[in-house]
Amino acid sequence: RVKRKTEPNYIGQFNPLGFNWLQALRFAIEEINNSNDLLPGIQLGFEVWDTCQQFNRVITPTLHFLTVPLNDELQLKCNYTSLVPHALAVIGPSTSEEALTSATMLSYFMVPQVSYSASSSSLEDRTHFPSFFRTIPSDSQQTLALVELVERFHWDCISILASDSDYGKGSLAMLQELFRSRNVCISYSDIIPGVSQDREALLQQMVVKLDMFLVNVTIIFADISSAMALLSSVITWQTAGRNRVWIASEAWSSSNEIASLSNIHSIGTIMGLAIQTHVFPGFQEYLQSSKVIHTPAPTQLTNLSTASLESCQVSMADDTQIELLKMAIAEPEERISLNVYTAVYSVAHAIHNLHFPFLPQILEALKSVSFEVHNISVSFNSKGNLHAGYDLLLWKAIDGAIQFVPFGQYTANGSLRVDTEEIWAAQGLQIPESKCYEDCLPGQIYRMRFSAWSSCMFICEDCPEGTYQADLVTCRPCTLEKWSPARSMACLDRDAQYLSWEDPYVMVLVVIACLGLALTIAVLVLFAIRLDTPVVKAAGGRMSLLMLFSLACSSLSLSSFVGRPNDFHCKMRQPLFAISFTVCISSILVKSFQIICIFKMAAKLPMAYKYWMRYNGPYMCILGSTLMQATICLIWYSIKAPYLVNNYKISSNQVYLQCYEGSFVGFTLMLSYIGLLGVLCFIFAFMGRKLPKNYNEARFIVAGMLIYFISWFSFFLTYATSEGKYVAAVQIFAVLNSTYGILFTYFMPKCYIILLKPESNTTAYFQNCLRSHGVARHSSHPSSTEATQPKDTGDCH
Repeated sequence: RVKRKTEPNYIGQFNPLGFNWLQALRFAIEEINNSNDLLPGIQLGFEVWDTCQQFNRVITPTLHFLTVPLNDELQLKCNYTSLVPHALAVIGPSTSEEALTSATMLSYFMVPQVSYSASSSSLEDRTHFPSFFRTIPSDSQQTLALVELVERFHWDCISILASDSDYGKGSLAMLQELFRSRNVCISYSDIIPGVSQDREALLQQMVVKLDMFLVNVTIIFADISSAMALLSSVITWQTAGRNRVWIASEAWSSSNEIASLSNIHSIGTIMGLAIQTHVFPGFQEYLQSSKVIHTPAPTQLTNLSTASLESCQVSMADDTQIELLKMAIAEPEERISLNVYTAVYSVAHAIHNLHFPFLPQILEALKSVSFEVHNISVSFNSKGNLHAGYDLLLWKAIDGAIQFVPFGQYTANGSLRVDTEEIWAAQGLQIPESKCYEDCLPGQIYRMRFSAWSSCMFICEDCPEGTYQADLVTCRPCTLEKWSPARSMACLDRDAQYLSWEDPYVMVLVVIACLGLALTIAVLVLFAIRLDTPVVKAAGGRMSLLMLFSLACSSLSLSSFVGRPNDFHCKMRQPLFAISFTVCISSILVKSFQIICIFKMAAKLPMAYKYWMRYNGPYMCILGSTLMQATICLIWYSIKAPYLVNNYKISSNQVYLQCYEGSFVGFTLMLSYIGLLGVLCFIFAFMGRKLPKNYNEARFIVAGMLIYFISWFSFFLTYATSEGKYVAAVQIFAVLNSTYGILFTYFMPKCYIILLKPESNTTAYFQNCLRSHGVARHSSHPSSTEATQPKDTGDCH
């Protein structure tokens, strides 16, 4: 007995596929009945039921097959081993859902059942379905073939869509497990929605999700109606410009109905697995000899009698269905039809091997049948599966129509042969890539991109600055002494940054410092030559030479701020500058004090002035002031001395070699002490600003101290808010400003008089200035020449 398959699209209409399969059954039975070698003396009969691919309509014919002949009743018994039912074997049904329903009942009664297209792997369970056989490979074998095909083209990222049925869901679960074991990423998997009001919207969402991933390969494990609905939406909604690959399961890989969809060629390359085809001689001629009678359609057609089938008096409702019948005869479907043909022959051979065809014997005989028909080897394994493979089909547009072109095979023993030239090279195309990741460049790693549908998609991500690529998924940070730009394979040594002699800014400062040093030395030489002149004596005499020497030392100390620093430089540069500059400022302070002392206090406190001069008060004051600065430096260094620091924080690719001043309090006290001396200089000089004009030192000292204050105030602001190598340059600039300020405001006016106004550099001119200001020795003091002449100790101005 055979059940005839119809597709959902053909419910209530003529189904050309079902017609072909039905004719294959008739063709096989007529061959067997006319054979002298197989079942001689026995004539096979058949009964056909149409379930319209609805599993609930399988129950009625299945129960009918189990009834006793000439009796529609099925009696309840404890033992059915002696049962001779209406049908000794059942061929069909076509879908896995229907087969699961019928096999559950038939296996209880041990009635052999051979399906020609129910491929669900669930039917391999011999505990539940001991009497089920099939002439189509199991989905477990089909899934292995799909995995091998994907791996052959090195696609490691795919999508899988399955129909909402046992055929689709069961195979989806197997594919997911197999691909995971092969390290193939399933970026997106979903169930194709069934018939419903919102099916179109759901299909559109599915297409949008497919477009969201950079995945070019999609497996569609579905029946014809589900695949057709999905691909119709893909044609309508997919993003153009992508060479996608669609892999079809056996159920729709050779569907003429889907191949006839408008613009089906625009969605990319379609390939799939198909039941292997063999030479099927005589079948097409048999179909063409059938007679079709155009008669009014009956109200119900469920069971077709043998007589009506023999004359092919199938009712047709309209001309469209007649055209479908003509198409089925002109272009027969031979792959599943051959499975039907083989299924009939397997039952016939099982009966042929028995003397008494009872159910248990037929079932056991089916397990061991082994024969050839038209060069096809037929035998069933322990799970009831036929030992068979698949053809690989490519959908190729030829003369505007889709043709199914073979491009390889998957054999029953698991061997895959693929002709890639037939697929892409002949069309001038390259094999599409479908990877879970891009081909990352050196210095890039693979990063997992999580989404609502997939957790195995990878994107390329640059190793950030300061790291390097350790392996395919790890960016390792560089050590503190090294650096790396973004997307690096290794770390590099940091560039050492410090005030280099080649730095243009430093070269300018060095030139200025050298000019200042040269000018200081020149003034020192000039003052040494003219040491006995009134102007030099008024400037401080030998004390002025000490001031110039200290300024020269301050300028020389700046060399320790330039060049690659070390601990010695860091420890010596600040004290060298501080002590030498303290000597200069202390000398100016003493000079400012003496101005006030001579012109405002000497007359009132003559004895104090004499003691000041007798015991070398000016030099003792300078020495004491300098010792105080030295003491501050010693305390500073005892708390925390300056040291060399490698500063890695300023720049990611450079190391700044900086002298850290150790105790900030000590550094501040050192500079503050110099500042305090400057403030005292400014106060004393400001008090003597109205002294004789031509030899007035106060104005120049005030101007020099103002320059000093401005320079060091700017330095403190910069030092507190900045970091880097140019902080030291700012200190150099402050020192140069201070040095030049003192040199130009205090010494240059005197050089001007010495060199350009020698007439003003006389004792007589000096005494006239004093008298014009109302300063003279009291008559009680016996004056002498020495009393009115400027001394080299600076006791007169």
